[in-house]
Amino acid sequence: MTETVVHVTTLEQWKSVLDVWFKQGYEWHGTGKSYHERYFDDGWRFLLLNKDNDILKPTWGRQSIEYSEFMAQQKEDNKMATYYVTQEQLDLIKDLKNESIDKLDYLLLNSNQAHETFNGLHVKESNALLRYLGGDDTIEFKVKEQLYRLSRIDDEGDKVYLTFNFGTPDWDSVKDYAFTVPLDEIKQWKTPAWEIEKAD
Repeated sequence: MTETVVHVTTLEQWKSVLDVWFKQGYEWHGTGKSYHERYFDDGWRFLLLNKDNDILKPTWGRQSIEYSEFMAQQKEDNKMATYYVTQEQLDLIKDLKNESIDKLDYLLLNSNQAHETFNGLHVKESNALLRYLGGDDTIEFKVKEQLYRLSRIDDEGDKVYLTFNFGTPDWDSVKDYAFTVPLDEIKQWKTPAWEIEKAD
């Protein structure tokens, strides 16, 4: 393993880097899993994970990466969990995250709006939302992309959907088997016989 040195500028960043390494099973040499805020208070701004898998306070002048780059690497390494929600849900999540008042009070005061907005979230997404609002930096929410499908009415008056059978365009009466893609791609398959519609 190579050494990793991360440059941080705030105590919050210091703790975030340590949280990542603690979750991966690393700890300070001989002192366990502690934030050691006193190091930060004393002016240290670099965290080192050395080749012996110990977290140490490094000496000044080592080659380092910035905090933002480190967190981006964690995301690339699939340490970041991404949940897809509607734009309305994302807007409310951002409002909740930025609220200066207690988030639970905010939810209680706006329970009807929250219930309507979050209706349809799965249990896994709901649990992730609570962790995210609690400060978990390994969770992010993004707007799920709207998907579309093609449908038409066949000779018997039944609605059918475009599918593919071994790479060849075909049709099926079950909409769950429909070919669903973003709008730009579905337009490439549109002909006068087929109508574009939003997928559920």
